[in-house]
Amino acid sequence: MLKTKITLVIPAWNEEKYIRPTLESVNIAKSLYEKIIKERVEIIVVDNDSTDNTAKIAIDYGCRVVKFEKHNLAAVRNAGARYALGEYIAFVDGDSSIIPRDAFIQIHRNLERKNIFGGGSRMRPDRINSFFGFGGFGLIDFLLYLIKVDLSGYGLILIYLRRSDFEKMNGFDEKFWALEDIDFARRMKKMAKKKNQKLKHLNKRVIVCTRKNKLIPLSKMIPTYFKIIKKDGVKKKENVYDLMYDVNKLR
Repeated sequence: MLKTKITLVIPAWNEEKYIRPTLESVNIAKSLYEKIIKERVEIIVVDNDSTDNTAKIAIDYGCRVVKFEKHNLAAVRNAGARYALGEYIAFVDGDSSIIPRDAFIQIHRNLERKNIFGGGSRMRPDRINSFFGFGGFGLIDFLLYLIKVDLSGYGLILIYLRRSDFEKMNGFDEKFWALEDIDFARRMKKMAKKKNQKLKHLNKRVIVCTRKNKLIPLSKMIPTYFKIIKKDGVKKKENVYDLMYDVNKLR
């Protein structure tokens, strides 16, 4: 029986329309890893109190399903991590996030190197638009630039690191209702520097879903983002609910 080496945590709240492409790409990468590396990848889908077939779909794809009720992305990710069996842990969103077929092999080989703390991957939007722009640069990048949030060097999609380091970092900060991945990546970078290690990102981008751009008009999205990016704006649920948590609107 293969030893569990990597755990991938996928948060999911009513994602029956979007989660299949994610799980298909994950299973392709998982099969390749287990064939070549001869160790096991565990897939945990955190069913965030879904009322649709999200959990059933995840089970059909061979995932381990963990139930968690509180609708806070940082808390959902942490809930999945608590059940992780792998020495290495990674996180990716459930809504049509298409990962590279060699993603787990890269994660394994990177973390087998003592000078690597962890890393992530950059994104490629599933369609080009004014919000995400070409190659991932668009309005969101401009808004972050205005408030001097420099994301150069950060890989915010498919974040990965050793589980022991994740626990030392106390996981994702549950005071954040959005941008918890940016906060976590910043803390990863600080801890890596403290340990005289570095971050190394995957050499291919993860394709991400741009449904928010399709379903929420820019006239509403822009003011919401300005609420989020001001000081402590991400720590107020009411600032981010429409953009991050309004399930009926975003499904």
